[in-house]
Amino acid sequence: MKDIVFEWYGDKKNVNEMVHWSKEKLKKWEQAVAEFFPPKAKILDVGCGMGREAFALSDMGFSIIGIDISEEVIKQVMQLSLQNCYDIPFSIYDGHTLPFDDASFDVIIIWAQTFGIMYGDTYKSDFLNECKRVLKKDGLLSFSGHDYRYALEHYKRYTNGRRFYPYANAEIYWETFLPEELTSYAENAGFSVMLYGQGEIYKPEDGIVLHCLCRK
Repeated sequence: MKDIVFEWYGDKKNVNEMVHWSKEKLKKWEQAVAEFFPPKAKILDVGCGMGREAFALSDMGFSIIGIDISEEVIKQVMQLSLQNCYDIPFSIYDGHTLPFDDASFDVIIIWAQTFGIMYGDTYKSDFLNECKRVLKKDGLLSFSGHDYRYALEHYKRYTNGRRFYPYANAEIYWETFLPEELTSYAENAGFSVMLYGQGEIYKPEDGIVLHCLCRK
């Protein structure tokens, strides 16, 4: 990831504003995808943030490990985990290499905006290959991104080409995608695509995201 990503998510003020996200449940599309996960699956949550997905999936009986590039994020999500009596390991990683042995996980999720802040095709492709390495045979990978056409239609003033700028006066941006681009990333990394398309969030006014579920 570029320095602007590390700087943004390393800033305590920005992280403090993320805390309320931990109280949200799974989004509609996430719930639908989770139905494909094997019971009691061991899941790696890449870009875990404040633990929204990890806490919700743990409540569903899955075994979760969360990783993030931000030391401040990990510090705060560990505190939230303890306060809410979760036994979930959270740790820092470098954004490129997954610090786990081959074939360690049944499922990997890269949800929210994480895939969109892995700037550039090479970065994304290399990371998906790294995900493939630590997935077990027939393991599942689910990743998502923001819809380019939706952003252009509803938030044109915040877009510049494929970049969507969610924060005022900030350099950080989210890359946006077309549906077929997500499937291409998966297929080029050697995954078999099971499901892809637009996904609902909580209610219609929240908009939609693109997502892809694939198998090793």
